[in-house]
Amino acid sequence: MHTNHSNLDIGFNSSEALYLQIADHFRRQIAFDRLRPGDRMPTIRDLAEKLGLDPGTVARAYRELEREGVITSRRGSGSFVSGSASQQHLAEQQRKHLGVLLEKTILEALGLGFTTEDIEAAFAPRLAEWRKRRIQSSPKPEAIAPPQANEIRFFGSHDLVVDLLARHMGILYQDTRFATSFVGSLAGLMALENRDADIAGSHLIDNDSGEFNIPFIKRLMPNETVVLMNLVQRIQGLMVAPGNPKHITGIGDLKRPDVTFVNRQKGSGTRMLLDSQLLKLGIQPSEISGYEREENTHIAVATIVAQGQADVGLGAQSAADVAGLDFMPLVKERYDLVSRQETFEQPSLQRIRGVLCNESFRRMISSMPGYDLSETGSIITVKPKPG
Repeated sequence: MHTNHSNLDIGFNSSEALYLQIADHFRRQIAFDRLRPGDRMPTIRDLAEKLGLDPGTVARAYRELEREGVITSRRGSGSFVSGSASQQHLAEQQRKHLGVLLEKTILEALGLGFTTEDIEAAFAPRLAEWRKRRIQSSPKPEAIAPPQANEIRFFGSHDLVVDLLARHMGILYQDTRFATSFVGSLAGLMALENRDADIAGSHLIDNDSGEFNIPFIKRLMPNETVVLMNLVQRIQGLMVAPGNPKHITGIGDLKRPDVTFVNRQKGSGTRMLLDSQLLKLGIQPSEISGYEREENTHIAVATIVAQGQADVGLGAQSAADVAGLDFMPLVKERYDLVSRQETFEQPSLQRIRGVLCNESFRRMISSMPGYDLSETGSIITVKPKPG
């Protein structure tokens, strides 16, 4: 039985009622198959004790779920996930997730300077193209489609330069598709290790050596020859509203009770940078209001701050500039494109070097604040240890 609910976190400072947060947690557990029809729910008393809540709050959440048909109560036996709950709420949760993804994509596009008309004009033909591909290919369910000949699968940390790289690839090499998945630095390297990615974008710093990326590659892929090609060196820092109304001066201010923060997702280099800084200062994540609020890109964090939904976020200077925010630099870091040597030698990946040397591309990046191109295109090869 699936009865582990240790990840049930309640936001006591949230505007959403506590009983609704509890109900929503169990809806997600069911939608993503972590709770299945017939599984027993925790007792009201046990869950209330675990969360430090009044049992009446948990009981109200259960009544809400029972009213929706998500759970059923059996006299003397407790509450159970109903047989129809999984199918009933899976589609709803997936639609909600899709809406979040679309909203983030639109915000990022707006942040890059596109108009709503540009976005709509680009989206319609792309959707039609994908629909046509699905009809034409019709792969067998058991077959796993290999990457296309000139498709480059990028997984890794977000940066505006990666967005611009993808756009320039499309302009200079129209037969090559640069497909981006912004999952964070660590997840990008893991995708590379699993061969789900052709290239990963990473800016992870090793606290012991002060070296970027290489120590992590040696741990994850000790028996592989790996190539790092520098994309940029960039400045990361604190992004705050224009005029810095809360007078935030450094990481130490994040624990102030009047300051709200917006974070990056677990596994991102920016999140790891923050956690490293907090550790040095002896600040616990629980002391920071908003630490648990996560966004997947620098632009998304900047947008949250620009909209007044948070006072401060950590991110790249370029994102702060796009959103019209004030910026306090903290660290200069190396952002590398990482690939296996045999993959790097393929013609499609060699085209990336062509883009990095392109005068128009370099001029565009140079016009944006917070970037240093002095190492752009430089190569480091990491070889496995002998023996």
